[in-house]
Amino acid sequence: MFGTMKSVFRAALISAALALSVSARDFTVLTYNVENLFDADKVAIFDDYAETGQENAYSPQKALRKMEGIAQVLRTFNEGAGPDIVCFNEFELDFTPDSRVTDYTAFLEKYKETTAREMLTTGLNDEIRGLPVEALLIKHLADEGMTGYHAALGADEPDFASLASTDKDVHKKGHKNAVFSKFPITAIKSYPTPDARDILEVALEVEGHPLVLFVNHWKSGASDLGAEQTRRFNAKTVRDRLDQIFLADPAADVVVTGDFNSQYKQTAAHPHMGKTGVNDILGSQGDEKVTATATNFSLYNLWHELPEESQRRSDHFNGKWGTLMQTMLTPGLYDYKGVQYVDNSFRVVALKGVNSVTSLNLPRRWSNMGGGSGTSDHFPVAATFRTVDDSDGVKRLALESPGTPAPNGDLVPVFARLKPSELPEFTAEIADDAEAKRGEIFRVKGTISSKKPLLIEVHGQEYSLWTSGKDSPALKPVRQLDKGAEVELIGILSDHKGRNQFLVEDPAWVLKAGA
Repeated sequence: MFGTMKSVFRAALISAALALSVSARDFTVLTYNVENLFDADKVAIFDDYAETGQENAYSPQKALRKMEGIAQVLRTFNEGAGPDIVCFNEFELDFTPDSRVTDYTAFLEKYKETTAREMLTTGLNDEIRGLPVEALLIKHLADEGMTGYHAALGADEPDFASLASTDKDVHKKGHKNAVFSKFPITAIKSYPTPDARDILEVALEVEGHPLVLFVNHWKSGASDLGAEQTRRFNAKTVRDRLDQIFLADPAADVVVTGDFNSQYKQTAAHPHMGKTGVNDILGSQGDEKVTATATNFSLYNLWHELPEESQRRSDHFNGKWGTLMQTMLTPGLYDYKGVQYVDNSFRVVALKGVNSVTSLNLPRRWSNMGGGSGTSDHFPVAATFRTVDDSDGVKRLALESPGTPAPNGDLVPVFARLKPSELPEFTAEIADDAEAKRGEIFRVKGTISSKKPLLIEVHGQEYSLWTSGKDSPALKPVRQLDKGAEVELIGILSDHKGRNQFLVEDPAWVLKAGA
């Protein structure tokens, strides 16, 4: 199915399974951007992950805590055994390739008398520090009873020149995509794209039936016109490969998924961009009947499966919900041959107290502050599939409430239901327990202690004031104040580069500015 195209980058096929196959009728595909899952060797493209001796720098213990959060999400599937297939974004590209693991069965056997927790704490040594994140995560999942995973990795060739560069305009590639699968992996390709992570193509054998996954992590900046040009290149890479597959087999079972850094209706949401990568070039569309009955190329975006736009949310930015995490299906997944989609099974995995916070159900993003907390700035998305034995490529799945195109491109406001009078006040006691409260929304009273950078003093401590959109007017009333002026505002407790901060998302969040 992969033809004769030569892979540009080396990809690794590793087996982390104790069993070589799995028997299943229904199975889940989870897509999860884990927000900078880095290893413990301190060789990294981001300062926060490369610094040593700094109080809020990344550490082996924080890597462990981050993996514990990921495991909490995964164990909610299959009665604690984990999803059958996980498509990951933002594994660290390994900058210490001499420590790369190639035989994961031997790796698990070698460390069977210990745990990932012990390895990253009392048993830490230079060998363990150098282990890539996929090895550490597979070990931790095995410790937690989530066994049987094979792993496929995207291109893992470190760019040491960009790592050493101090030029802010140099694109520093530091992430790779990955697939953990309880089904055997039969082939891997990794496709480089300009200024973005390589696209990972993985072929699986699911109970004797072929299934192809494309795992994407496109150029960031969903509303940025310049970034959209790169995403058009990302989209063309995937579309060209899909056209090859469909030329050979129009009924091929293919799942296209990942973090597209685009809205699912990107063209409608940002009409100033003209053609967009995800909709106009890749061909993502919202009429499920079209894809379900097509006999040639068609790509249905599962966000249209959810009945209300208010439920379509995997992330938020500048006060609006986003849908950057996406899963798309091809026509073969609606026939009765091989792998079939389970109708209306698409869902967002938002778990209160695990990976979401506040009554607004915001993603509980990762923080290096203190001992480390949170999970990711994206919610994972999941869909269920089954294998069918009819071998009927003509008969089509009967759809109940088939998805239809969204009427417009408006992004849903995150904070429309926010009432200041119902928010808790940020007290001195909460300030002392900031790690546990990160991501929560508070009413904050303090005084301006610095103009550049913009800082507020609250209960004897300084906090940065920030807003997620660089052109947002949210903090304009505060920037006009003099140092020492009193201010009352609504803020999300967060942090940036080792400093606690309050994220202010709307001008209405400034409740009092000065006397």
